[in-house]
Amino acid sequence: MLSSYLIQPAGAIRGHINFVPEAGGIYVLLLDHPKALDPALHRAGLKLDPLRLGGRAILYLGATDDSLRRRLKCHLSDDSARSTFRMSLGAVLAEQLQLSARPSGVRGFRFEPEGEARLSRWIEDHVSVAIRESGHALVEEKSLIAMQEPLLNISGRRHKTSAETMLLLRRRMRGLPFDRKVLH
Repeated sequence: MLSSYLIQPAGAIRGHINFVPEAGGIYVLLLDHPKALDPALHRAGLKLDPLRLGGRAILYLGATDDSLRRRLKCHLSDDSARSTFRMSLGAVLAEQLQLSARPSGVRGFRFEPEGEARLSRWIEDHVSVAIRESGHALVEEKSLIAMQEPLLNISGRRHKTSAETMLLLRRRMRGLPFDRKVLH
């Protein structure tokens, strides 16, 4: 099910976003070099599953019935409040990249502008994007997340310890207690 994707570096996608289809589809955010995230994952008590697409580790899997271009613009923008992927990755990398967050909306947050730029550079240096058009993207997304269990996805994985840890890391970024009891 994870075949026939177009894979490009995140920086190339960001720089040429108009080449991404306006159609619905599946997108996968991939870690090019798993060792790049090891120190941050170790600090968070997380580990990267050996899932691979095109030789790269799967970080996050998403779908849209609307527009791949519009959705990827959110993930690759300099505004984490628009992207669950950026919030989760930033929460993991907060210490390493010296990111400080401020709450935004009910459950979101964004980093200060310099931090958003550091996170974007890290993504451009270490992440590739795989895309595939699909007329049944949202249905496919649920089954792919259940089968692949990407580290940074929370939805569809709340029963997993790694998803709970991601929720707690994100709570801490919003200045809320880092307490597992609040999740149950």
